[in-house]
Amino acid sequence: MKGFISIVCRALINTESLSGVETIGNLSRHRTAPIVIPNGDGYTIRFVPVLSGESLAHYYQELLVEQAEKLGLPLSQRSRRLEFLKFSAEKLLEEENIAAAKNENEIRRVEVDILLKDYVCDVGGFLCPAGVPVKRTSCFQVGYAIPAIYEGEASALESQFHMRFSPSNMIKEKEKEEVYQQPYNVEVASALYTFTFTLNISKIGVPSTNFGVRDERKEKELASQRENRVKGALAALLNFYSSLAFGAKRSRFLPNIEVVSLVATYSTNYHFIASAGNSKNYISFTLERKNRFLETLKHLGFKYSDSDIEIYVFDKEGAAKDLKTCKSIEEVMSNIIKSIMEKAK
Repeated sequence: MKGFISIVCRALINTESLSGVETIGNLSRHRTAPIVIPNGDGYTIRFVPVLSGESLAHYYQELLVEQAEKLGLPLSQRSRRLEFLKFSAEKLLEEENIAAAKNENEIRRVEVDILLKDYVCDVGGFLCPAGVPVKRTSCFQVGYAIPAIYEGEASALESQFHMRFSPSNMIKEKEKEEVYQQPYNVEVASALYTFTFTLNISKIGVPSTNFGVRDERKEKELASQRENRVKGALAALLNFYSSLAFGAKRSRFLPNIEVVSLVATYSTNYHFIASAGNSKNYISFTLERKNRFLETLKHLGFKYSDSDIEIYVFDKEGAAKDLKTCKSIEEVMSNIIKSIMEKAK
């Protein structure tokens, strides 16, 4: 199984408090960030509500844990508790009985040891500073969800007033009323958000260190798990987009989420990433870029087929125009997974 997946999504999310940044007095603030928006002949900067990429990544890694438990893949104690510390301290290596690298020749050995102990570190990467530092780049990438730039005006923040409940028998004196019944404000946001997610399935279950001592027995064990490791990452990706259940403060601020369009690419020999969803043109622009990309390879003398880069689209906002589209996000993912499995035969 090999290939590179990229997915760009545009989702209308109303009254959400998914990504808080701090508490000031009785106000819980929503995360904001500056983005550059075209303004006539120039550009302007606006501070807009955003959703942290770390929040999205945490949710995907939670889904990896679920899949690991179903498929019998290894998990460290910390990952089972959804504490994704990823061997960032020597103590964490000791918890899993892994010896730190003493020299550069042991870096590959430590990486393989960690991969055999924790599936999340395989897909999500890690940085181990103990001894000689060992790192593995994440097989998936996800950025902040930000308001679509060309619809940047369609985003807003507002504080919602609430009052903590106080039983009547506790309100007898003014002092107690002030203690037990207090107002608080939660800042909520609404916007047409867009974000990009990529997954390099070719690197899952494969050591990234290409030098040093190799333990053939352990590497053979890792290779035997590779098919399930890829399946787990794909199942987690399907669940991620089917639910979009990332973020905090969901128990009483569960947002209204509707995916209005999505484009997914699956490339077998190249790292082709779909265009950012800043405007409705992103789907047609992705298709145009694909055609120009393959055409340029032809000029260079490379052989290719149109299936080297596959594109699947879900559209409810008229962004795909005359393109053939899927009826649901699940159908998009089904087509990608089916293609991966067929090409792996």
